[in-house]
Amino acid sequence: MEEYTLRSTRTHRNSAFRRAADIAVILLLCAGLLALLFKVLLVPERVAKETVTGLSEGDLILVDRFSKYLSDYKVGDIVAAEPAAGYGLYRIAALGGESYLVIDGQAFLDDNLIDEGSYSDGWPREAELYIEVPEDSVLLLPDERWGLEDLEACLVRYNDIRGEVRLRIYPADKLSLFY
Repeated sequence: MEEYTLRSTRTHRNSAFRRAADIAVILLLCAGLLALLFKVLLVPERVAKETVTGLSEGDLILVDRFSKYLSDYKVGDIVAAEPAAGYGLYRIAALGGESYLVIDGQAFLDDNLIDEGSYSDGWPREAELYIEVPEDSVLLLPDERWGLEDLEACLVRYNDIRGEVRLRIYPADKLSLFY
């Protein structure tokens, strides 16, 4: 039978040091992953101006900068971008290759009447606008359509969209998931 020896004090001390080093490495990896998550993938931003329904000035949101590489945007998505009108949050009204038409205050996407009533008060009755969205661009509109006269200024190249709004995290009582 083999004899068992007791661990020396030195081995025990090294073991405690190794555990502490392992914990430190794990904490550094977690901090690095969190930094990656919140600096590259989900970027926190404050809403500077109310341009879309449901988001108020001062709200803290997370903008997903990565998902556009995995799936396409769709009409109605809220994105962060900077068209000629200025940086802010906008709703995608038309994708590349589609046409957007406004006649007598009603909006048409590829000649089909669309209902934007769930997020917009609509266009003024006298509004008559038309645009064909280039293949590499999207048409971004604020939910408040009154006063818009030039749809060309609302075009943004697809690659210039900063990301899609995914989550409102502040104020906490208004925590919301946008999908």
